[in-house]
Amino acid sequence: MEEKKYLILDMGYVLVAPGAKTWMVTPLLLKNIDINKIDVNKAAKVVDELGYILDGKVETLEEEKVVVLKYYTEVFKALEYDLPSEKIEEIADDFVYNVTDTKYRMYDDVPKELERLSKKYTLLMLSDNWPCGELYLKQHDIYKYFTKVYISSVYGELKSDKVLFDHPINDFGIKPGEAMFVDDKEPLLDIAVEKNLDVMQMDRGRKVKNSKYKIIHCLSDID
Repeated sequence: MEEKKYLILDMGYVLVAPGAKTWMVTPLLLKNIDINKIDVNKAAKVVDELGYILDGKVETLEEEKVVVLKYYTEVFKALEYDLPSEKIEEIADDFVYNVTDTKYRMYDDVPKELERLSKKYTLLMLSDNWPCGELYLKQHDIYKYFTKVYISSVYGELKSDKVLFDHPINDFGIKPGEAMFVDDKEPLLDIAVEKNLDVMQMDRGRKVKNSKYKIIHCLSDID
């Protein structure tokens, strides 16, 4: 990678993992419900059907709170789970403003490796996330290592929409062969290749058996 100028990193499963089961099922949510009273199959269907609520353009933490509160309210309503509105609001507040490692769990190597990599590359982040992700990076003092952070909700686009990749490419005038993109999802790496980015697949959990791309397990695997 000696010739590379830019290193573009995803956030989820590259820098952090969810603190509980999934990104939206937080520890505080689990603390406030009886999981045995929820039909898992129905919950999966509801979450899939209501995911659109989270996909709009969200530029501020205040806007995010409104959207997340609506999402959780609609999810519990669809599940016919009687959770007081004040509890739902607490869960939404926690999702947006909680910057502790109960919401996200940062991998141990991240601060040291970001410092190292920032001395060699222009570090950029491209993440399907909300403003709360940026808040977390700042509170944990790793935002400083990135020249620019691209949060999908700010643009109202997802990486799977393909156009989100164009923002860093155009902003920095990135030419073919100049940038490496690291993500945990192979379909998103496919899109990055379409955009003339070189790629690596992050596999923190060592669960990927086969990939079209070079597999790495930690940031120290990046030269």
